[in-house]
Amino acid sequence: MKNILFFGDSNTWGFDPSTTLRYPYQTRWTTACAGILGEDFNCIPAGLNGRTTVFDDPMKGCRNGTKGLDYELQTHKPLDLFVVMLGTNDLKHTDAQGTAEGMERLIKLVLSANERYNLSSPVFPAGPSVLLISPILLKAHVGDRDDDIAESARLSGLYQRIAENNRLYFLDASLYAEPSDIDGVHLGVEGHRALGEVIAEKIKTCLV
Repeated sequence: MKNILFFGDSNTWGFDPSTTLRYPYQTRWTTACAGILGEDFNCIPAGLNGRTTVFDDPMKGCRNGTKGLDYELQTHKPLDLFVVMLGTNDLKHTDAQGTAEGMERLIKLVLSANERYNLSSPVFPAGPSVLLISPILLKAHVGDRDDDIAESARLSGLYQRIAENNRLYFLDASLYAEPSDIDGVHLGVEGHRALGEVIAEKIKTCLV
C-alpha cells in the first residue's frame, strides 16, 4: 500500500463557504482522490484553516506550516508521497515572491526529513517524493493587500520553477478548479470533485 500525505490549508481541510463549517467527509477533494485511487493507496488529509508556508498569524496560533510539518511527517510515516498545496494565506503577509520563498523553505524541510531524523525510521523509505500543487486563483482578497488577487495568479509560474529546481512533481490547481462565488476563496462542491479527480490521476503518474 502506498501512503500519501496531503498537507494544506482550508481547501484541503474542506471549508464550506456556504456554512463556514466543514464539508462532509465524502464531499472533500481528498476523499474524492482516495476513492479514485482505490484500496492500494492510503490517503491522509492534513489540512488546517489559515495555514501558511512559513508565516505566523498573530491572531491565530498553529498556522505556520514549517512549525507543524514535522509533527505530520513523523506521525504518518512511512510515506511514499508528500502532496502540498499552500500559499493562499501567505498573501495576507507577503506577495507571490515571498510566498514562493516560503514554499521553497518548507520543501527543503520535506526533502531533508530522512537526514534530519536519521536516528529513527525514515520518513520516506524510498527517498523523498513531493507533488507541489499551486493553489486555485482568488476571486476575493484574503487580507488587507489590494493586489493579492493578482499576486495569486503569479504563484503558478513561481511554483513550477521551484518544482523544476528541486525535481518535484507539479500541478496547477487553477487549471481545473476555481473558488466558489460565495467568498471567492474556497472551493465549492464541484470544485472539490474536479480537483480530487485530477490530483488522483496525477498521483498515478507519480507512483508508477
